[in-house]
Amino acid sequence: MADKTESPDQEPSHVAAPPAASPTKTKGGRKATSSIRRELSEKELQSPATTMFLLDEVDRLEQENAELLEYRGRFHESDKRAAVLDQKLNFNRSQEVISITCVTLGGAALGFAPSVWAAATSTGPIVLIAGIVLIVCGVAAKAVKA
Repeated sequence: MADKTESPDQEPSHVAAPPAASPTKTKGGRKATSSIRRELSEKELQSPATTMFLLDEVDRLEQENAELLEYRGRFHESDKRAAVLDQKLNFNRSQEVISITCVTLGGAALGFAPSVWAAATSTGPIVLIAGIVLIVCGVAAKAVKA
């Protein structure tokens, strides 16, 4: 089965390489080694198989760490972008409220102007001008939305 001419520092050809870690891991970890006790004696640590398992685990963890570092950087960029967009959205909402309020009050003033005009001559034109100014300001606030 195994070739007897292999040197001690080479991996035996009959030992299968462990499968590569999949990007989607289950919460439970590796099922094959989940029930193994975690403390190792000096004798067990000197075993070539233990060394191979530990080195394989170190390699897997280093690769996973490198992948996660990329995600961390992308997360911070996305978080910053989301905050900027959220701030722009809040500004647009306040601008909408101002625009709608000005147009509504201006329309109400224009509707109220004829009744005030008939009762008192001096306040009628003021209410009419105020209504027109409010409508123009509301439309301008909507137009400046960029």
